[in-house]
Amino acid sequence: MSTDTDTGEQSLVRDHGHAHRDPSALNRASGLDTRSLVARVAAERPREVGLVVDALTGPDAHGREVTELLQLVVQTARETIGDCDSAGVTVVQEGTPFTSAWTDERTLAVDRDQYDVDDGPCLEAYRTETCVRVTVAEAMEAWPDFTRAAQADGVLAFLASPLVVDGTRFGALNLYSRSRDGFDDGDEALAALIGRIASGLVAGQLRQHRSATLISQLEEAIASRAVIEQAKGAIAVVRQVTPDEAFAVLRGVSQDTNVKLREVAARTLREFGAQLG
Repeated sequence: MSTDTDTGEQSLVRDHGHAHRDPSALNRASGLDTRSLVARVAAERPREVGLVVDALTGPDAHGREVTELLQLVVQTARETIGDCDSAGVTVVQEGTPFTSAWTDERTLAVDRDQYDVDDGPCLEAYRTETCVRVTVAEAMEAWPDFTRAAQADGVLAFLASPLVVDGTRFGALNLYSRSRDGFDDGDEALAALIGRIASGLVAGQLRQHRSATLISQLEEAIASRAVIEQAKGAIAVVRQVTPDEAFAVLRGVSQDTNVKLREVAARTLREFGAQLG
């Protein structure tokens, strides 16, 4: 992994295009460190960069909890990166990944495809702290099981940017496209910029809660919301109902059985997983 000698920061971009490459080298041959990459996209796409900065550093980003910030991040990515059809954020806690924010049900489906096989572009970006950008043909070479499932969901290109908070791996920003042409250098640069700002926003929130107890509560809240939202989405798809109606189903079971909502949601996901398996 290359290093930015001016800042000491690890580069988010590494060489790509070797005939026989390992998954950790799945990046375009832009060969730029983060600072140079962002500088180039600022010159080439000033409007999009302005929208990103306004959205993630303006008044709308103030006072939000971590989960709300991450939702703002994925919405911003979806709206400013033209080739992006779906976006999400994967957070990894104690080795377990989950989707904490997403733009649509396709995001959840493709993320679950990666989690099921424990591999794919977003997990690679998280593990290597490196931007991963691949077309479906390139992804098929590295992650055939995941890629076949993603294709079934209509996704043909992938771009993942790592989220590193205070020097610690936190997760990844995941972008999916239905275009075979996939993402370009400018898209990758915008994703790197959004990921860097998002990491700073999360770090700022966590610094406000220096107590280990408060941080633990925050992490539990993120995990609970993710599990509940994923279960709600699964029920909505299977029963062909609205998300609000799906949530009412979960809440009703929780009240009837006197079991916490998160536990009901987790059990629901396990049951769906067993049925699909």
